Amino acid sequence: MGIYAKSKTMNIFFDLDGTLIDSRKRLYLLFQHLVPKSNLSFDEYWKIKRNKVSHKEILTGSFNYTVEQYKTFEIQWMKEIELDKWLDFDNPFQGMTQYLTGLGRKHKIYVVTARQSEDVAIKQLIGYGWNGIFERIFVTCQKHEKFDLINNAVNVSKEDWFVGDTGKDIQTGKLLGINTAAVLSGFLSKEQLLGYDPDIIVENALEINF
Repeated sequence: MGIYAKSKTMNIFFDLDGTLIDSRKRLYLLFQHLVPKSNLSFDEYWKIKRNKVSHKEILTGSFNYTVEQYKTFEIQWMKEIELDKWLDFDNPFQGMTQYLTGLGRKHKIYVVTARQSEDVAIKQLIGYGWNGIFERIFVTCQKHEKFDLINNAVNVSKEDWFVGDTGKDIQTGKLLGINTAAVLSGFLSKEQLLGYDPDIIVENALEINF
């Protein structure tokens, strides 16, 4: 499907993981590393996760983790999730570089991510050759809300867009009073995303013709 915008320049905000890059392998392999007794396949793991089942529910329900064992898992997860050895498994979705380059010539595009480290996020984007494409990269650093970062820095209009793969992304766009696009390339199923009432749902960001 296509969304065709007016000729005026828009602000378009993109989530990162699951929207611009495929991070599923990284998350799955880290889970397997931290839970050695797991025999979940990649597809099994993501079928569970896309139905919005938390790690806590998986570990306490299927692996008999105690509360303390889960806390240890969570701490270690946050310590390792942005290490280079895991980030190396991330890849931009096919065709994304060309798509973003073209889009950046017509509109102002931004990355808005809930990553912990701004430096690590920027380093990764530079590694993909994406430096100079984005107006700005907003990183919550687990201290800020996506809404606040955008609202304090960019004057948005109702013609602007937020594109993401989670309910939080859709909620952020709605709080800003802009259009919302949910992508199925990330971490939630279509059934889960429908509950957040995005303006459109597409297989991936490349389907949107801004």
